[in-house]
Amino acid sequence: MAPRIPSPDVTSSSSTPVPTIAAAEPLSTLRAVIAMGLSSIVLLVALNITMGGAVVLMFGGLIGLAALIIVPIVAVVLISVILSRFTGRRNVRAAIAVTVAAFVALGVAFFGFLTVPMIWVQPGFELVHVLIAVPCALTLGLFLGSWRLRIIGCIGSALLVVGVAWLYAPDPDPQPAGPTQAEQQSAANFEAFVESGNFPMVADLPGGRVVGVVADGGPFRTLTVTADDGVVEVVIDRYPIARNPDIAPCWYLSAADMGLEDTDSMQDYATWCVQDQDVWQRTDGTGYARMEDGVLIAVRSAVSENVQAEDGQRSAKANEVLQAWNSLRFMTEAEVRTHMQDR
Repeated sequence: MAPRIPSPDVTSSSSTPVPTIAAAEPLSTLRAVIAMGLSSIVLLVALNITMGGAVVLMFGGLIGLAALIIVPIVAVVLISVILSRFTGRRNVRAAIAVTVAAFVALGVAFFGFLTVPMIWVQPGFELVHVLIAVPCALTLGLFLGSWRLRIIGCIGSALLVVGVAWLYAPDPDPQPAGPTQAEQQSAANFEAFVESGNFPMVADLPGGRVVGVVADGGPFRTLTVTADDGVVEVVIDRYPIARNPDIAPCWYLSAADMGLEDTDSMQDYATWCVQDQDVWQRTDGTGYARMEDGVLIAVRSAVSENVQAEDGQRSAKANEVLQAWNSLRFMTEAEVRTHMQDR
């Protein structure tokens, strides 16, 4: 008869206990907040470098393009490492999401402000980058599980939405922009000119009208249209050229393509400009000039550049120029303000 084999005693103290799986330790809110803070620093540095690269790229530097490509990738890697170190979860999706959100927000801000820098506290410090990096880092809470952290993530998302809404919200009561410093200085200069009384001269023709002042940076040159649409130019130069005083008046009656030299004499001008006592005049009667206490005054038929032919205007004829010469007067203050305020 075979011997009986005793059954094993499951209650024996020599048996090996079955190992149990411990419950996962809940994520510490403090460690998660530290991860968000470090991530915000990563985003802040990345946004600064990226904006600098964008500026370089605008001026043709291809190294800026490299920054736009490489920096976001590096930011994703660093944020993922930070999450792994402080939360035990690498969570690459969260790192990608907040990095993309930060760079999209940067683009939205740039096209909203259309200037670089956009807002700064002091030179070299861009406040917009802080206002983007911190809320984007807070949105990491949406991926970390705890309801407290999700509330923080919602706060970060809400801050981004509020920022975009503020940037693109229409001004409910836009105030007219005040004059710039340059405009204020220009207005002050004009008022000083009006007070000086050194006004241009015009031809006071029956039925004629003053149509403007030629803004060419030279001496005052006004345009008067006769009753028959002939255009006359009147010049007053209180500081005339002195290279050759004998022929200076003829310079003001000449055309630009006449090939005159300041070494010419009146004999060289004799075919078109002659002197009759104190008056210089064109031989065809279309121009007159004189010196008066060191000031040169001249009247001539307008050159084609100053004639609005489409409005029926033409260069004045000899009789019209002579009539204008005999009717010269200074502009009134009202005419100065009408024709020279924006000159």
